[in-house]
Amino acid sequence: MNNKYDIIVVGAGPAGSAAALTAAEQGASVLLLEEHENIGVPVQCAEALARSTINGYLDIKPEWICQSLSGSIIRAPDGDEFKITYPDVGWVLDRTRFDPGLAQMAKDKGATVRTKAKAIGIQDNTVIVSEDHTQKNYTFNFLIGADGIASRVGRWMGIDTRLGPHRIEVCAGYVLEGIDIDPQYARVIFGHEYAPGGYAWLFPKSRTSANVGLGIAPHKTKKKAYALLKKWIRKEFPGAVIKEKIFGGVPARVLERFSGKDFFLVGDAARFTDPLSGAGIANGIKSGVIAARSAVLRLHGKKDTYVKEIKHKILDEIALHFQIRSLYMKLNDDEYGEVYKIGREILGGKTVHDLNVTHVAKAIIQSSPRLLKLSIGLLF
Repeated sequence: MNNKYDIIVVGAGPAGSAAALTAAEQGASVLLLEEHENIGVPVQCAEALARSTINGYLDIKPEWICQSLSGSIIRAPDGDEFKITYPDVGWVLDRTRFDPGLAQMAKDKGATVRTKAKAIGIQDNTVIVSEDHTQKNYTFNFLIGADGIASRVGRWMGIDTRLGPHRIEVCAGYVLEGIDIDPQYARVIFGHEYAPGGYAWLFPKSRTSANVGLGIAPHKTKKKAYALLKKWIRKEFPGAVIKEKIFGGVPARVLERFSGKDFFLVGDAARFTDPLSGAGIANGIKSGVIAARSAVLRLHGKKDTYVKEIKHKILDEIALHFQIRSLYMKLNDDEYGEVYKIGREILGGKTVHDLNVTHVAKAIIQSSPRLLKLSIGLLF
């Protein structure tokens, strides 16, 4: 058995498998380690993915899709709603098929994939792994940490990965069945009643099932995400059947350092989650692909472009969305209602084919003296 690899990837989520696939395609010897027995299980994600966010990085296969989406329904704190039609905007995935499918693609290109293989330490250029009730050592020339929000790889490589209450969103979700919804439209709900400092969502998986959940900022409320979710579900879907429960955290600030001489962190391990939406699949895939390309360049003694590409493709948008999130955190429900009304005037009942969140946010801010004053205070 080979114990030496050009590149070892820890974590077989979308970021890790995208990295392993890309590196293997470029001829590197790759080991992909996953601590769980079944890749993609347990699901800790709302599973929505926008098509535009991964163009040029990965083609989504039909068998990975639960439901294609054609737009969103936005709800204000007072219950008023408007619809945005956005043909082919994206999908609600089935992560139990998507994640193992992507890992299998990496394997088909030559990567070695090991499940029930938990990285328990790093010493020099060796990953120490608990596998089959024994300890095994695998050596690497380059390491990619894709082990999620609780990344141990980051800590082992000397990075401070701690997340304070201002740098995390706490999420709770259910997979519900026995409901009646329009399967082509996601729903997004704002307001302190259910999601202080965040928002609630409904992402359809079919006409009768959906991922339903919410994210909250823990420093904005003493209430628990799970309790708020139960309250919402009792009111909105009293006859629904809960098939699965999903709980977790979403990082809301990028690490100060996410790379080193012989390693990169990618996806949630590097905190590349969008601080405004909480979305992480797309940036995980993109950062995994970029990391693998750069790792192969380093293996060949060439200068890599990781930090430059990450900044251009991911961090510039995250920085702007963090500014918008900081403004969002200062609003009360009346101000949410004001934002909602302006958004409805701009987008309500319209069909769009290219929705730029930043442009919409700027238009809303410029339309409100209160928001303009707050945003200037944040920027300067």
